[in-house]
Amino acid sequence: MLLAAPRFALPETVGEALSALAERPDAVVVAGGTEVMPDLLWRVRTAAGFVSLRRVGALRGTSRDGDELVVGAGTPVAALVDAEAGALAAAARSLGTPLVRTEATIGGNVVSALPYRNMLPALLALDARLELTSDTGRRTVAFDGFTTAPGVTRLGEGELLTAVRLPTRPCFSDYVKIGRRNAQYVATVSAAVVSRNGAVRLAFGNAGPVPLRSDAVDVVATALLDGRAGPDDLRAAVADAVDPPEDTVASAAYRRHALGVLATRLVVRAQVDAGLGS
Repeated sequence: MLLAAPRFALPETVGEALSALAERPDAVVVAGGTEVMPDLLWRVRTAAGFVSLRRVGALRGTSRDGDELVVGAGTPVAALVDAEAGALAAAARSLGTPLVRTEATIGGNVVSALPYRNMLPALLALDARLELTSDTGRRTVAFDGFTTAPGVTRLGEGELLTAVRLPTRPCFSDYVKIGRRNAQYVATVSAAVVSRNGAVRLAFGNAGPVPLRSDAVDVVATALLDGRAGPDDLRAAVADAVDPPEDTVASAAYRRHALGVLATRLVVRAQVDAGLGS
């Protein structure tokens, strides 16, 4: 159902949402509103109208599709705090307060495309894929590379993010962040790890203009996992790979150091999980 009000649409299906977006190309898509409403209140963005996804039930919930976990883009972050993937669950638990987690959605976190958003390093480490739907069909793209600049994605005109797909192959994964406080504050820096079959994949938040990972860092992290490298080697590799911002919250030097500490901490946890450390 579409409301008659010209500046607001409240669709109940994905098809209705796409039609509403086509009729209102300048409208802001909103689900939980935790990204959009503060921006409007702080006047850092304006809105010519809204397409609300709150009633689109097909965008909420999780399911299995072969060896992938499919998470609807409108699924509240609160529904992911006990997710099978440890990194996803840890990132969800560290996002805001219980009230914020109840309203915030995984899709909103992804499409915000801001480097300090909690869920992004977890999705990058987990090698997530994104399901994008438009009037012409559906395409699936890697999350790696989806964000091209702060607040900018490869989402096409008239497209909606409808689902996040995560591999369900056995692995160890975790997420950690540093912030001024645990609740209601974005990550100063964050990191996520996946360890599978003796190989390590790390990803970082607020380590550059977009969620960041590095093949060179993963090589050293894998060597640290099995004892062929030391913590100093990993911290040096991370320092070379990242390009963190400098602002009133923290200096670039502090963020670079903290990212190396988080990376080492995560690999040590992976060691313990694999029975290689203590």
